[in-house]
Amino acid sequence: MEISSRQDTKAELLRSAERLIAEKGLGAVSVKMITTDAGARNPSAVHYHFGSIESLIEEVFAKRYREIEAERAVRLGQVAEADPQARLVALVEAAIGPFLEACLEENGRVYARFCLQFVSDPRFDYAKLIVDAGAHSFVRLSEEIIACLPHIPLARLESRMRQSFVIAMVQAVSFARAVEAGGAPLIDAAVREAATCQAAYLSAPV
Repeated sequence: MEISSRQDTKAELLRSAERLIAEKGLGAVSVKMITTDAGARNPSAVHYHFGSIESLIEEVFAKRYREIEAERAVRLGQVAEADPQARLVALVEAAIGPFLEACLEENGRVYARFCLQFVSDPRFDYAKLIVDAGAHSFVRLSEEIIACLPHIPLARLESRMRQSFVIAMVQAVSFARAVEAGGAPLIDAAVREAATCQAAYLSAPV
């Protein structure tokens, strides 16, 4: 029972941190707010379970990202286009599709808003965290994009790929807002539009 109670507290801390940061912004949320919202009896629960609030926030990001990773890996494996520009769009579509589709559900919309806060904070190296979480499709996607755009200097392209991840979070939050307002486009059209815009950004002349 004690082990189950500890696991329940840890799960509640993760849920509370995700929701509060999504609603209020990362800079406005304290350890005390998370602990109170989670109903934890121990005021040091965050440090007990995660070591620090930064580690808690990283785990919120990684936990759901691992869930999205499996679907994205499958879709990347199905990309068959040979033309570099068409392949680039298809690759980005496969990468961003699971994020936008998650926004059709409330939990996915909360996560999208959390992610936008997370990836915008310089304290967190989200690219390293993604790789450390075992998201091998992230590495594969980067390699595939580089292969599609050999005319773009590597340093410039790597910078664009990092920025495009942040842009993807903005696109997801925008779609989430449209879903809640009842005016969202069909998911396939939304994914294609987002991917087309991202491909144009990645391939823009230097």
